Amino acid sequence: MSIYRVAAHTGVNDNGYIEYNTETKQVSAHFPDEAVNRKAMAYLTQEQEMHRLVDLVTYETVRAVPASSWENLKLALCYIWTRAGIYIDWSRPVDLNE
Repeated sequence: MSIYRVAAHTGVNDNGYIEYNTETKQVSAHFPDEAVNRKAMAYLTQEQEMHRLVDLVTYETVRAVPASSWENLKLALCYIWTRAGIYIDWSRPVDLNE
């Protein structure tokens, strides 16, 4: 079992994170603003259309629920800013004490 946490924030310094359990395929959003949590969860638990790169100039269209797998979730997190207004901070560690 692996639990992944990815740091995220909105444009108004609303720091939080998104957590994913690979065994149970359960995703959760942890932000101080409950409205942001609801928006993130709505995006991450409903089917999305995304583009996955096949090679340098070709992509395939994928329709999947982000929470259905870690690979789908990672791809969906690349789109979450344009669809839910949440930035993913890939390089920032998650501080569970915030």
